[in-house]
Amino acid sequence: MRVHDALTLPSLAGARAVGAGDMQREVRLAHVVDVPETPRWVTPGTFLLTTGLSWPRTGAALAAFGQDLATCDPAAVVLAVPHFFDAFPPEVAAPLAARGIPTLELPYDVPFAQVVQEVHGHILREQADVLRRSERIHRALTRAALGGSVADVAQTLADGLGRAAVVCSAAGTPLTPGPAPDAGELLAALARPGTGPRAVGGGTLVPVVLRGTREGGVWVAGGDGSRPDGAPDDLAVRAAEHAATVVGLLLLAQRDAEVREARLGYAFVDTLLEGRFTGDPTAQERAARLGFDPDGDYAVGMLVLRDALPLTPEGFAGRERAAQELRGVLSSLGASPLVSVNLNTVWFLLPASVPAARLWARLGWQESATAPGGMVYSRTRAGADALAQGRAEALSLAAHARPGMLRSYAEVLVPRALSGDRNAQTDLTGSLLGPLRGVRGADGLVATIRTLAETGFSQVETAARLGIHANTLRYRMERIEALTGRPLGQPDTRALWWLALQLDALTG
Repeated sequence: MRVHDALTLPSLAGARAVGAGDMQREVRLAHVVDVPETPRWVTPGTFLLTTGLSWPRTGAALAAFGQDLATCDPAAVVLAVPHFFDAFPPEVAAPLAARGIPTLELPYDVPFAQVVQEVHGHILREQADVLRRSERIHRALTRAALGGSVADVAQTLADGLGRAAVVCSAAGTPLTPGPAPDAGELLAALARPGTGPRAVGGGTLVPVVLRGTREGGVWVAGGDGSRPDGAPDDLAVRAAEHAATVVGLLLLAQRDAEVREARLGYAFVDTLLEGRFTGDPTAQERAARLGFDPDGDYAVGMLVLRDALPLTPEGFAGRERAAQELRGVLSSLGASPLVSVNLNTVWFLLPASVPAARLWARLGWQESATAPGGMVYSRTRAGADALAQGRAEALSLAAHARPGMLRSYAEVLVPRALSGDRNAQTDLTGSLLGPLRGVRGADGLVATIRTLAETGFSQVETAARLGIHANTLRYRMERIEALTGRPLGQPDTRALWWLALQLDALTG
């Protein structure tokens, strides 16, 4: 209760304020003190009742007594007059007023016992009301928790307190709608040690602690019940603390659900990468639930982390963070987060609609000396049956993965072929000659590209050697470009064709 609340009580109806004083000061108890050394018996927040019996009588002594009494920080000092004093001594009132402590005169015939009884009764009623409201909010928050949404918790808290309430993340950003302090203020308040409530932005913030880690907080705005010293009122603290507990339980349940879902996804992706997708109704249902299209076009990607094997506990935690970050990026790009983990790698399926460079840029690991790892990816292939081959391609690139760098299968195909990698040599020749050999007129197209390579891509000499018209040669060249997707006018394409033809000749 406040001093102004006490003055509305019947026993204090005849009280008169003397001088200036803050009537919003909190009253914690009423106490009668008429013994010597009065300041010894006064605690902060005491509504002090006295007849002045033990007070000094000289001006200097009264002034010193007033200074000592003011340091005890009572809520108010009430003197019964006239009896031992005709009026409240100004020597005592002045130092009390300087501290904002109200000084009151009360008719001497008013029983102090009645005042104490009424003040304490009012305090008890206030506390009982806080408990009743807190219990109502407690039950409402518990019901809101069944909805599984932190937004429901924030709205229930706001309705119960009659003021704004917001749930914020560990970064200080609001997770629920409503007015809230600046994210920087919330973050600074969360960074303070301890788990108790703290004042911020004209309200109260209670941290949400999950498994020893601060995962955010619950903030409630200040209201009419806020204490004048800036401390939050009991109801706001009780409600915010319970809301923080409920939010923590919701986050914990959400984390556990995410872990279970991730494990299910890991197993499914492993099935795809190992070529064990059966396509039966159960597999089709799981694929649909996880967002995988068995007939879609996918590349197989792999994040190769810098952590050495065997992984330490910190390495395992870093791998989970990388997998979680990758799932978030894939989801933000409109792709299903089809991810799995193994040793110090994170595997994922990249739809053809999502460019690998875009995902890499969104991940933010590029060209960073402290990047958690590098990324490699295979060629895009159609259908679930081709994913095992994509996995083999991505796995062959593991040695070329460098932290902060993005590498594709096509990018390192030539260096691998030149180093004697038979698989790379086969892929290189197959990627260029394969499309030509699979169409009508294949012999003419292959003969044309061989002759072009032998003549240094001289169209005049090639047409003469093949005995064909220049227009026929240009037509064949256009077909070759269309089938392979590589323009013959570029020097790197010509060099690639020369290498592919040499390798093809070596393999017969």
